[in-house]
Amino acid sequence: MPDVKSANVLFLDGRYREAAAMYAEGASDGDAECAHNYAYCLLYGIGTEKNEQLAKSYFVFASAKVPAASYNLAVMYLHGTGVPRNYKKTYEYMYDAARGGIIEAETYLGIAHTLGSLFEPDVVCISLIPYHTEIMREEGLLLDGEVAWDESDEEAKTAAVRQDPREAFEWFKLAAAHPSDYVEDMACKSKYLYARCFLDSLGTDFNRDRANSLMLVAAKEGSREAAYYLETDAPYMLASLDDVQLIDKIRRLERLG
Repeated sequence: MPDVKSANVLFLDGRYREAAAMYAEGASDGDAECAHNYAYCLLYGIGTEKNEQLAKSYFVFASAKVPAASYNLAVMYLHGTGVPRNYKKTYEYMYDAARGGIIEAETYLGIAHTLGSLFEPDVVCISLIPYHTEIMREEGLLLDGEVAWDESDEEAKTAAVRQDPREAFEWFKLAAAHPSDYVEDMACKSKYLYARCFLDSLGTDFNRDRANSLMLVAAKEGSREAAYYLETDAPYMLASLDDVQLIDKIRRLERLG
């Protein structure tokens, strides 16, 4: 049975055809991670002919054991990539991914339940070659760089998810619990959004002290939004700190922003 790690080495070495063939063989033997990685290759035509419909089938197979596959399926249904656009399925697969601990899905659902609507995500795909890696919209990998976002579907997007502050709070809480070394940008962003819940009374009681402590953690991990809050909305927090490096980092992030 092919070893997914060996296939990953081939992929990272630029030997895409060999890697894709090994992923395909592993998938046929029942390896879920191989199936996920082969679906990724099919989705973008890396090392094999592009086939979005077949990619969907492999993601479905992988999703039973690989939560990242559920996230990828959610975005495919959101955009109608290789499948008919279906917002109900978007929510169902996003929910499965979030329940599986995928931080992008947890954060997405937190925002969706805040808005009461599905929305356009920054992360259009998750790769597992060899690590959890986000494929972002600005890289232009989706539909040749153009997102087919139909504004006339607003009613369907709002029908797919209810506005529920408490539900949003619980998803933000789960996302914020991830360690800083797990998908770093999302980890600090989720802590910032969780902190905002306590400032905005979103699904919980107003608690400035709790918000400030979370903002400090988020800023330390690299959140520019949290740094901006600490620099502009809570300057007394900086005056009370003796962590010179953190203060400098907060002000440096604010200048960069």
